[in-house]
Amino acid sequence: VFEEVASEYCIPITTTRGYASIPPRHDVYRRYIQSGKSKLILLCLTDFDPDGDEIAESFSKSMRDDFGITNIQSFKVALTREDVEKYDLPSDMDAKKTSVNYKKFFARYGSNRAVELDAAPVELLQEKLRGAIESVLDMDEFNAQIKIEEQDAMEIEARRAVVLKTLQG
Repeated sequence: VFEEVASEYCIPITTTRGYASIPPRHDVYRRYIQSGKSKLILLCLTDFDPDGDEIAESFSKSMRDDFGITNIQSFKVALTREDVEKYDLPSDMDAKKTSVNYKKFFARYGSNRAVELDAAPVELLQEKLRGAIESVLDMDEFNAQIKIEEQDAMEIEARRAVVLKTLQG
């Protein structure tokens, strides 16, 4: 669901269940270091529940505290309270009162209604991710690079055709 959208922008994704353990976080760190970028931007899609609400913050703190990345921004893309209400997403569960984040969640939203990410339509999740990506990318530069890539591909194909013709001839 998410890889399809992220790949359109050449953006890697990390999928985890709940709070990510150190290995997936280390993979993010490694990719960030290899990218040479000055800022790490995390776009998180999680359940709308007490723990899902905290995952983006937790992941960001881990990248700072465990891996020393100080220039980091983290955004919870979905599911938000607005998503749940606007799209009347189905819920057959209440937030877990045993979660250490329950009181904070209840205080923030005044409800214990929880909704799993899987309850949202695929199209909605993809649209939200696409919008989040485009809000943090320099789309003019991205589109310019796509055009350069297309021109390069045409030039390579033209040279390939000449070489093949020469080899066959």
